[in-house]
Amino acid sequence: MMTQRFLIAMVPCLLLACTMDDHDTTAPDARPWDGKVRVHGALRAMMHEGQTGAMVTLDSMLPNPHLYAVGALADLSGEVTIGGGKAYLSYPEAEGRTEVTTRSAAGAALLVSAVVPSWQSVSTRHAIRFEELDEEIARLAAAAGMSLDRRFPFLLEGDFEDLHWHVIDGSRLTAGGASHEDHGAASIKTKRDRASATLIGLYSQSDQGVFTHMGSKTHIHCVLADPLATGHVDHVNIPLGSAVKFPAVPGGL
Repeated sequence: MMTQRFLIAMVPCLLLACTMDDHDTTAPDARPWDGKVRVHGALRAMMHEGQTGAMVTLDSMLPNPHLYAVGALADLSGEVTIGGGKAYLSYPEAEGRTEVTTRSAAGAALLVSAVVPSWQSVSTRHAIRFEELDEEIARLAAAAGMSLDRRFPFLLEGDFEDLHWHVIDGSRLTAGGASHEDHGAASIKTKRDRASATLIGLYSQSDQGVFTHMGSKTHIHCVLADPLATGHVDHVNIPLGSAVKFPAVPGGL
């Protein structure tokens, strides 16, 4: 009888132990970011050498609920943004309109991505003008334990002011048009005085011409829910109290 009562008493403990083990090994927020940012393609090759074919297919990277990425579609046919494993593809349409789909069966001429299982969040303590954004992202990231010598992804969430974005239209690009200005002229541009959005970005001090433009340390896309829209951010002002997220790293916040 003693042995039987002991086994009965142990059953809840064993079940609890199994539950805790399962939680510890499967919970997505239990794993830190691996520190890797993967780059397929390069701006300089795409813009100056005409290498606009598919460097990677989105389906080869999805499904993955922790994937975040920004880039341009093959043949410069539009923009691609991936947030939390969901792909948003924006294509230019007639009369300055764009169409957004969430189908991932497409190739990208440029794609910069990171797999981030969990994030740490801070809030801006003052408003940030677009001209200050690179340096403010660096300052906030350093305070959160990120190394500024390495590439890293970041997110901003909230209501933003003076948000401008574009969607590239390769069919409008003139022969020999390789400058940032040429690509801007061949894009469909949209702006909102105020917009609720998620901004998905990549930071690097040493990737100008790879995935950041000359003079810039960030490459940022926006995703708006209503109406659904996405594209490459050209300008945005960040209000006081906006949420800024960086990957959870060992020893970080």
